[in-house]
Amino acid sequence: DDEKDDEAREKVIVRSNGVVTYVGKDIANQFWKFGLLGRDFHYHRFAEQAGGRQLWATTSGAGEIDGVPPFGGASRIYNVIDSRQMYLQALLAQALRTLGHPEQAENSIHFSYEMVALSHATARELGYPSDPEDEKKPFVEVSGRKGLGVKIDDLLDVLEAKAGEEVARRNEELTPEQVKVVGSQIAVAAIRYFMLKFSRGKLIVFDMKEALSFEGETGPYLQYAAVRAGKILTKVAAKEGVTEAALLEDLASLPVAELEKSGDHDVWALVFEASRLDDIVEQTIRGLEFAVLAKYAFGLAQLFNAFYH
Repeated sequence: DDEKDDEAREKVIVRSNGVVTYVGKDIANQFWKFGLLGRDFHYHRFAEQAGGRQLWATTSGAGEIDGVPPFGGASRIYNVIDSRQMYLQALLAQALRTLGHPEQAENSIHFSYEMVALSHATARELGYPSDPEDEKKPFVEVSGRKGLGVKIDDLLDVLEAKAGEEVARRNEELTPEQVKVVGSQIAVAAIRYFMLKFSRGKLIVFDMKEALSFEGETGPYLQYAAVRAGKILTKVAAKEGVTEAALLEDLASLPVAELEKSGDHDVWALVFEASRLDDIVEQTIRGLEFAVLAKYAFGLAQLFNAFYH
């Protein structure tokens, strides 16, 4: 039995024909990230971001010499990959530990998450081929190996178009260009919030209609609350000539009695909840659970909308 256990724990890193395995490449890559490999990639300029920041890509060619920033040499690594890779990620940490790098082994963090699937309605809308086997399940599995994947650009295009239709219907005064910009902002928020609101150990079944809803626990709902808050400040500036900066400056000297005249709503509950942001962020980072931050943002939006009404 001991021999079988030893055999099960063995992993081939380089085959007899000299081909490096998937495991071997991952180990080398992890060592490179920490600056422990003793070798580096060649790089070439890939693109420039809107803010002027240069993006680089690796290349098998000679690469560029001048202006290449240092890559690798991290103090902590978060490998964001699903829970099915748990064994391999543990292997990377073990390789570091075995070769005398216990600190780096401790700082190799597997940021795991459960599988992301599609609702049947979303799969149909994205042009997925129908499969009788899939129809028996409550969701459609995405599989890169089977060639069934979702490109973020394609998904964004569909979501932007749908959001744009709704924006145009509600705001006839907007130009097509403005509709496109707002539609894009809503589409991004819809995807971001949907992917973050579930805990990492829970299966995510992405549904476009649910993600784009302006009501309920969605990104667009949070945006709606933020726009409402902004409009209050805009109206104060327009009617009273008081800027947001001036309001903040006078806040410290505001008599408490002014805040206690709250009528039917509890302004202190909103103030207290807003003040918890730093604690929530710290909790999120400590537990590596972004759903905590997402749920907090949704609760704050709900509280603000109740206050607004």
